[in-house]
Amino acid sequence: MGSKENIEEYLERLQKKLIAQLPKIRKEIKVYEDKLKKGELNQNPKPSPQF
Repeated sequence: MGSKENIEEYLERLQKKLIAQLPKIRKEIKVYEDKLKKGELNQNPKPSPQF
């Protein structure tokens, strides 16, 4: 188990990564919401690699 300082550093790094990814996440949510409004969502999506 890590010390309190190590855990705080880890959480700080995670927070910075999340902040860096927020624009991409917002864009993906907007695309999803637009497709949902237009009824263009695939009702039977295929699982695929996310890379």
